Amino acid sequence: MADAKIIILNGAPAGEDYLAPILAVLTDVLGGNNAELQTFTLRDIKLAHCIGCFGCWVETPGICVEADAGRDIARAIIRSETTIFFTPVSCGGYSSELKRMVDRFIQLTLPYFISQGGEIHHRPRYARFPRLVVVGVQRHANHEEASIFKVLAGRNAINFHAPSYAVEVVHGTEGSDALRQRFQFLLGRTDPLPSNAALAALLPPREKSVTDGGADGARRRALLLVGSPKTKRASTSGVLGGFLLDRLEEFGWEIESHTLTAGLRQEAGQLKLCSAVDRADLVLLVFPLYVDALPFLLTKALEVIAAHRQATSRMRTQRLAVVCNSGFPEAHQSTVAVAICHRFAAQCSMIWSGALVMGAGEALSSGQLLTDPGRSGPPVAHVIQALDMASAAFDAGDPVPPEAATLIARSPFPFVTFNVWRWFFARMGDHHWNQQAAANGVHRSELLAQPYAA
Repeated sequence: MADAKIIILNGAPAGEDYLAPILAVLTDVLGGNNAELQTFTLRDIKLAHCIGCFGCWVETPGICVEADAGRDIARAIIRSETTIFFTPVSCGGYSSELKRMVDRFIQLTLPYFISQGGEIHHRPRYARFPRLVVVGVQRHANHEEASIFKVLAGRNAINFHAPSYAVEVVHGTEGSDALRQRFQFLLGRTDPLPSNAALAALLPPREKSVTDGGADGARRRALLLVGSPKTKRASTSGVLGGFLLDRLEEFGWEIESHTLTAGLRQEAGQLKLCSAVDRADLVLLVFPLYVDALPFLLTKALEVIAAHRQATSRMRTQRLAVVCNSGFPEAHQSTVAVAICHRFAAQCSMIWSGALVMGAGEALSSGQLLTDPGRSGPPVAHVIQALDMASAAFDAGDPVPPEAATLIARSPFPFVTFNVWRWFFARMGDHHWNQQAAANGVHRSELLAQPYAA
């Protein structure tokens, strides 16, 4: 790594003073190798979050439509030999400060699909990508969160076509000498990419049924938190979550919906969110998969809720359930995101009520109501059935039935194998992106642009 250009994305939040000495040791080790270092302290940078507009694919190919420092960071990354993520471990994931930038990495890939390792991924935009090194810091050792974190780093390496990667989780109580040794070893190490077995090991166990009839016989309340950043038009997450709320209302539940917005970064927005969560018996997190984990706004929301609950005594029993829709057809690509939500539930003393994971979310819904007779796209009868099963289970105090989780993840076409569905998805997806670009006056050849190539 001597004489290499290295970019550090510092995802340390404000006020987390224990992280600074650890980063200082890391940069000192890097400096001893005569590396050219450039550090972006993300909390101090004005940076918009990804809104899922796909403009960096079909309007200004390879360049995020947000004209801010995110473009400079993307350019520096693609021209580096090594990119390092530095972050506290948050429920097994990255801090919201780091996730805000990582979500914008999609400008470094192409919209077109490729089959890799038996999964669908986006094609690389550039001929070469930097090596990825990820350093996570825990206040206190937690093996489960460390395992989630390491798999997340490996999945990022796959989706961003890193030639190699390495990940390490350290503790805030470790001395500088021990840290120095670990970082020196980390920088020269190459870790194996996570296997399907590593993903399967993260799957949360199914919880038992619970009685939550509400205080003194009051009506039960369900809160929907929509984590999609597409707030200016209908989102697939909003459609899926709205369907569940409607069913629960038919069962006699009081319902409330809260769509996360940039206002969450202000105190008023945080207070509003926490108040809504406090009122709920069942909290439903519904979101799209963003770069192998939760979108920035939902990552921030979980940080806010966790801090609120830790500062509040005697919280009543509440349940947490998840609906995640992925842009890839394979539901298992959302395993890390679900595991992060499960750890959040444990940290907040919530009862885990399971997860539904739907692949190819945009292809199946794209914001269209599931029951709209005029909707276009593949059939969604299996999605409706799975959501019906889940809502009935929630009403009975049960977690998501395994049958519902299996059903929503299958091929949408009866009698069509999943492999055939995956092939069809990739072909139709590539055609869709060409159409979107043409509508914006962008020629197909322009979609392949490499604006940040050295």
